[in-house]
Amino acid sequence: MWQPASNSLSLALAATLAGMSILFPAYADDYVTPLDPKTGQVLVLPEDSALAEDATAGHPSRRPPPYTLLRYTERYSYLADPEYPRGWLDTLKYIPLAAGNPESYLSLGGEVRERYESYHNQGFGVSGPRQNDYGLQRVLVHADLHVNERLRMFAQGISSVQFGGEFKTPINQNPLDLQQAFIDYTWGEPTPNGERVTLRGGRFSMAYGSSRLVATRAAPNTPLKFDGVQLIASTGGKSKLYAFAARPVEERRYQPDTANDEQAFYGVYATRPLLQGLSADLYYLGYRDEKAAYVDAAGVENRHTIGSRWFGKTGNWDYDIEPVYQFGHIDNRDIRAWTIASDIGYTFLQHPWQPRVGIKMDIASGDRHQGDGTVGTFNPLFFKAGYFNDASLLRPANIKDLHISLQAQPLENLTATLGTDAIWRFSKDDAIYATNGAISLPADVSGTYVGTTAEGTLQWKASRHVVATLSYVHLYAGSYVKNAGGGDVDYVATWLSFLW
Repeated sequence: MWQPASNSLSLALAATLAGMSILFPAYADDYVTPLDPKTGQVLVLPEDSALAEDATAGHPSRRPPPYTLLRYTERYSYLADPEYPRGWLDTLKYIPLAAGNPESYLSLGGEVRERYESYHNQGFGVSGPRQNDYGLQRVLVHADLHVNERLRMFAQGISSVQFGGEFKTPINQNPLDLQQAFIDYTWGEPTPNGERVTLRGGRFSMAYGSSRLVATRAAPNTPLKFDGVQLIASTGGKSKLYAFAARPVEERRYQPDTANDEQAFYGVYATRPLLQGLSADLYYLGYRDEKAAYVDAAGVENRHTIGSRWFGKTGNWDYDIEPVYQFGHIDNRDIRAWTIASDIGYTFLQHPWQPRVGIKMDIASGDRHQGDGTVGTFNPLFFKAGYFNDASLLRPANIKDLHISLQAQPLENLTATLGTDAIWRFSKDDAIYATNGAISLPADVSGTYVGTTAEGTLQWKASRHVVATLSYVHLYAGSYVKNAGGGDVDYVATWLSFLW
């Protein structure tokens, strides 16, 4: 059993966590970037990769580039060893600052992404334009200063620009702003397998678990970020405990982004391996919104979320099951909401393409009876964009769906995914909500069948630094959408990312 270090009061927060040893090359606060001990090549796990939230129909690429979704989790002190192979940009990834201390260095990095999107009947043709075509450009540049093994500073700037389109939202049009800026300090033993606690303060992004409730929102031009504090306790393996108190940052098109004073977000999130092939997450998330609006309630929302996630692999099977319950108040109405999400897959490991058949099932509660003093609409909080598919038509609230996918890797650097998703309303007395929380299709319309999608995605990892993606989604409108005056939806997108 893990025992807290006697010389660190903060490490008591991690007293219930147990470690799991993995080969790690460098110090870390929460995630680390492991290396291939033979080649020195950076190996990023699919669930931590920069492409993790691009995989809406299947699993993240098994051959991701060596960059993480949360870029501040990358560590490059291994480049202090002159024997490690180096790429042409590695001189920027490790700039030593103190002779004799490999943990004192500056690392520079960034991303340039060019994206094109085309919608026909955006918002089902009811709450959006009939045709909407536009280009998106995102430029991110960061500097990661490690003063030593305990103190580090991270800063990231962003430029988000939209070309064309019917309207320009703040998350797509923000020509110059500060995306992240924080300071970390680590107590305890700051070694790969050491017991440690890191305190973070400033502006930062977060992603927990499968990103169902807390994500980076990677698809739009401007990822999500928070202003606040975060505490990360780790035993050096996969067991970790996070505690945070923050405000989501509100995007502004031509002004500096600032914390949203009308919202607050706080919680505790723990994850640890249990048995061979089984891990579990347990969490509490608190949320306050002074201007909440649902079909059956509006006003000050104080919502509490308790959830767990059970995930792992056994043989050819992988699974991810997450039940969640919510309670609290909106104005003078009680909140009683819930969801259960599952993703189960089987991979044909012996086949050279390693095809995976996946089945996702989601149920997110809606309000069953208007005017009864209880709100049953589930709030997915800060979920990942494109939760159901890249078209990002729906918020996972008042929804039930069955999503079937087939993913294969015909080439080592090419991933192809086909999928279909059948979607219904959970309750006839509640609406369908857009990703931003606004009502997309009204409640007072007959029918529950939203529609069925046909989806296809190609992702090509051209090199360590370059990834190209092509995505298509067609939604065959169901009776509920047609009764609301909507119709079929077509979505095409392609994007090219250069990372360093």
